[in-house]
Amino acid sequence: MKILIACDMEGITGVTRWEHVSPTHAEYGRYRSLMTADVNAAIEGALAGGADEIEVADGHSSGHNLLIEELNSNCRLNAGNSSPWSMMNGIDSSFDGVIFVGYHAMAGTADAILAHTWDEEVLAWCVNGEPFGEFALNASIAGYCGVPAVMVTGDQAIAAEAQTFIPGIETVIVKEASGYFSASCLPPEKTRELIYAGAKKAVENIKNGKAPKPFKINGKVSVALTFNMPHYAESASRLPGSVRTDGKTVQIEAKNVIEAFYYGRLFTKLAF
Repeated sequence: MKILIACDMEGITGVTRWEHVSPTHAEYGRYRSLMTADVNAAIEGALAGGADEIEVADGHSSGHNLLIEELNSNCRLNAGNSSPWSMMNGIDSSFDGVIFVGYHAMAGTADAILAHTWDEEVLAWCVNGEPFGEFALNASIAGYCGVPAVMVTGDQAIAAEAQTFIPGIETVIVKEASGYFSASCLPPEKTRELIYAGAKKAVENIKNGKAPKPFKINGKVSVALTFNMPHYAESASRLPGSVRTDGKTVQIEAKNVIEAFYYGRLFTKLAF
């Protein structure tokens, strides 16, 4: 059984501030180690559940966060996240499931640690008129490949968000957020136990035919990004085929969810 572990950093054990996940800050080194430990717990749980091949996609910032020298040796690491699938590098139809580690809620979510979608300047990323966060975007990429999203770790807000898109997904709550920068955090020893147990159960669910179905978006897809400043939308609207629907929003029609994802990324590249 082949599993992809796609990881971000804002939902990692103990993280509550941007300083914790910024490579230029002194605190970042501590949280790289905690991120690696969370991922290792997921690897160990997945192996115990029956996985025999594991790839890890480092999805935060430039994709160079995990400490490879501390990573469980029973995996391959996809480092660097610009091409082709960004946070989902490595994904294809050969995988049996995706485990999301260290994820966060979408932009605008109340009582959620560092809630955002792709960038702080993006107020909303909508697919067919529905707001999507990074979890739903990446789960839809997996779904396009026929691969189910089977687990997510982070705060209670991303756990609830994931359940709205994929009922029955395994969730592991490592902290209870009470605001954008505040949470009641479980210590690493406890969160690793929970992540291990969750990953083990998620993989066993795949093996036993109890995993959620792939999150598929069929047919043509409309993607719209709303920025916090009009000049970002002005720049993004230079993409041929796009329409500026109001001062801060740019929209484009795509032939499928993969093309929509590419267009969304191009909007942000043009904007910033």
